[in-house]
Amino acid sequence: MQKKLYYAILRKKHFYLLLFALLFSSLAFGQQAGKIRGKVIDDRDEPLPGVAVLVKGTQNGVSTNANGEYVINAEASSVLVFKILGFETEEVTVGNRQEVNVKLKMAAKGLEEVTVSYGKQRSREVTGSIAQISAAPLQDMPVGQFAQQLQGKVAGVDISQTSGQPGRGMAFRIRGAASFATDYQPLFVIDGLPITGSINNINPDEIESYTVLKDASSTALYGSRAANGVILITTKHAKAGDSKIQFNSNFGLQKIPMNKVPKMMNANQFATFMNERYQDQVKYEGNTAPIDTTYADPAKYGAGTDWFHALTRVAPIQNYDLTIMTAREKSTSTVIAGYQAQDGVLINTGTKIFTLRVNQDLTLSNNKLKIGFNLAPSYRLDHNNRLATDGVGGLYERIFEASPLRPIYNADGTYYKNAYSNGMVSYINPVAQFMLNKDDYITTRILGNAYLNYEFLPGLSLKTNVGADKGAETRNQFTPAAIITTPATGLASSVDNYSWTAEATLQYSKTIANDHNIEILAGYSAQKFNQVSNSVSGTGFPNDNIPYLSAASSISAGTSNTTEYSLLSEIGRINYNYKGKYLLQGAVRRDGSSRFGADRKYGYFPSVSAGWVVSDENFMERFKVINFFKVRSSYGITGNNNIGNYTAISVLGNYNYVLNGVSVPGQTIGTLGNPELAWERNKQFDAGLDISILNNRISLSYDYYYKISDGLIQSRPIPRASGFSSINYNIGKLAFWGNEISVNTVNLTGALKWSTGFNIAFERNLIKSLVSPGFIRRNNTVTSDYYRNQVGHHLGEFYGFVFEGLYKDANDLANSAKYGSLSDVGTIKMKDINGDGVIDDVNDRTFIGDPTPDFTFGLTNTFSYKNFDLNISMAGAVGGKLLNAAKWAYQTNMDGSRMLLAAALDHWRSPEDPGSGIYPRTKTGTTALGRSVNSQWVESGSYLTAKNISFGYNFKLKNNLLLKNLRVYASVQQAFIITGYTGMNPEISFSGLDATQGIGVDENGYPVPRTFSLGIQTTFK
Repeated sequence: MQKKLYYAILRKKHFYLLLFALLFSSLAFGQQAGKIRGKVIDDRDEPLPGVAVLVKGTQNGVSTNANGEYVINAEASSVLVFKILGFETEEVTVGNRQEVNVKLKMAAKGLEEVTVSYGKQRSREVTGSIAQISAAPLQDMPVGQFAQQLQGKVAGVDISQTSGQPGRGMAFRIRGAASFATDYQPLFVIDGLPITGSINNINPDEIESYTVLKDASSTALYGSRAANGVILITTKHAKAGDSKIQFNSNFGLQKIPMNKVPKMMNANQFATFMNERYQDQVKYEGNTAPIDTTYADPAKYGAGTDWFHALTRVAPIQNYDLTIMTAREKSTSTVIAGYQAQDGVLINTGTKIFTLRVNQDLTLSNNKLKIGFNLAPSYRLDHNNRLATDGVGGLYERIFEASPLRPIYNADGTYYKNAYSNGMVSYINPVAQFMLNKDDYITTRILGNAYLNYEFLPGLSLKTNVGADKGAETRNQFTPAAIITTPATGLASSVDNYSWTAEATLQYSKTIANDHNIEILAGYSAQKFNQVSNSVSGTGFPNDNIPYLSAASSISAGTSNTTEYSLLSEIGRINYNYKGKYLLQGAVRRDGSSRFGADRKYGYFPSVSAGWVVSDENFMERFKVINFFKVRSSYGITGNNNIGNYTAISVLGNYNYVLNGVSVPGQTIGTLGNPELAWERNKQFDAGLDISILNNRISLSYDYYYKISDGLIQSRPIPRASGFSSINYNIGKLAFWGNEISVNTVNLTGALKWSTGFNIAFERNLIKSLVSPGFIRRNNTVTSDYYRNQVGHHLGEFYGFVFEGLYKDANDLANSAKYGSLSDVGTIKMKDINGDGVIDDVNDRTFIGDPTPDFTFGLTNTFSYKNFDLNISMAGAVGGKLLNAAKWAYQTNMDGSRMLLAAALDHWRSPEDPGSGIYPRTKTGTTALGRSVNSQWVESGSYLTAKNISFGYNFKLKNNLLLKNLRVYASVQQAFIITGYTGMNPEISFSGLDATQGIGVDENGYPVPRTFSLGIQTTFK
């Protein structure tokens, strides 16, 4: 009995040992790491690329490919975290599965975070007018400036390419910003660091997102620098689980669209024109001199020299960017290296730029301490890219003024010096000017900042940011004697500048009784800028072979200068919301600036805003179609301190005086200071709404704004008994108002996906007050006095005569008002505005056109089908006028001193042969009136431009050992322009977008090319 019991126990013991062994092995097996595969889809069952898949609590992570697929090493006990912007985060325990598929739900509207002044905020809680744009969809554009990528993307933000110079020519203007004495461009802030210089050295591939702050509420914390709006730029930072290496590259060819190139006379046509002009002088003016032999026999000439084709080319543009991102549990690192080379479409011009960015972030002390730095050096070389190509007298204009009767080269291959025929202005060979000029401009820059954030207590944290913007520019220019009428000249100059910014803020967040949410921000900011510049010019070079100043026998000029300013500020902001649906914000900044008068050094810039999330109310439950609905409003005051560093103080000047009968040099006050000179202010009201319907497939934002800019700085006349004629004073006032609408739609969600983004802005302005006499004219001529800013009118309205055609015959001449003795049959006829029977420069000029468009718009359509994608981005304007001075003042000069449009050959010769009725006779002394500003110069400024069309293909790379993603694409920049404007560029403006200096005036500009490119985007494992 006992023996049987013993064996039974033994057997039972073996059973337990076996059971324990099995359990242990099972547990051990369950803890072994294995490859987990899966696919992530959205709530419409479409694959989601770019989803971060993380093993919770570790540094292990991957991201899904273009098909939403992933592979990750994980244990059965692991928890996988699936995260992507715009969707709710999902956490899944692996268990004993080898495949984990996940469907992510779209995040509720408004839960996503947006970058705002000094922090981030959930979009549903934003009460100001803010637009955020992701940079990722813009990477297909073969451009060197991020401004080109943003064209047509944000309502109320006008971004124009006024010139096609490589790496230059872009201008921003938000809500019509303008000032008579200061800048109109917005403030740019990169990773919290305000930028004090050019933005052209910023590599677009470094950028992750843009946030445009448009109203006073969203910009108030930037105070005296925020009157023109603020653009926040966030660069790329590695995210947990997203370690990767990316390489992006594109190569393109730039070509000038030929359909708008002015068709100038060829050699035969110009000789014919000059021959006919001589014949008319004999017939009408009694000329008895023999004809110039150059024009006696036009038939002997063919087409002659084609200067346009000689000076332009198909030019390459290429771009290479390498990004290395590493993400560990406590630290992330991002390194981005870039190189871009863009040759100009005008010969021997171009730019090259090398960029590097290092962003490092570290989290310590149980996530309470966060430190990091951003460092971005760049090096840029502009070759002949700073030559005066645009505007009157610019080298581009010379292309159309050169005579086709003159050759480019001498018989020995050297350049023929002159490019004019007899009777013309003395022009130098423009090919020689482009090829022999040497102008190298080097810009070296370092942007850097470091931050430290520490959370003392739950909800209470300190944030510090210290940054520097260091720049150095050098220029070496040499103009050989072969292309000028004087001895060769050389110039060497340098500019060295730096600014530093130091900021510290305390932020406190608290929820009271579950429903009352409060966030308080208080801080201090200091900034200082310093610049030193010098320049030396020399002449007397022994020959054109040594272009350095050391070879000059004479130093002809030298200058040196320094300038600086500083800014001290305190900031404060309170955000409050009740249950997340009743929103209130108040903010203020106190700025002290060295730029202003001794009695007005400090200014206060407050704002207040409120919002109501209507869709959270119970009564909205019946409206199932509405997913989100918010109304908001704001009012605030911002300033503009960019008036120059010493405008408010008296400035000494050098003068001579007589002492004992001898002229003696001395110094005294040359410009009178004003200790009460203060900030230019913007007082802005904004009201808007945001709404999403049909499961967020349609979203709309609307804003109305009204803005008063007052205290505008102008030069005010004072009694001469003071010893001075004027003083700078805060006196002008402008009004701006408008409506902005943005609509985003998801049109198709099946195999073929289609989404659309559309925005439109209606902007108006009015001049309310100016210094006496109540208007500002460009100059005191009638030939280039293009615009007049006058009280009661819009900014930059064109001003001139009203064109009424030509005097048809003697009867028409006898019964019409005349411009003195210069009017004759066949000459230009202007309208008698005041009806006194005489045409004169004072009483018969009037406002002849408004350059402000009725509205501007942007339209982007994105399509994808399987692995293919197509993106079409367009922008345009309707209404508004352009002044084509290039055509009428310089290309239709009927006295033969410049080359003419081929169409001008069909000009008036007699009442029986009036030609086209557009171009007047060539009678000596009568042609100047055609070069005076008149309504014939005014054309429609409406246009539609396909800014970019790109077509791409994503390769499936399931088992590739090296690559995670591979995409190739082709794109066309400036694919087409639909416009009635006869000039080359409907976005042209010789003053950028400065409405006070004449927008919409075409005085010739570097042509904007059409670019065809191929590109590749790769991600390595």
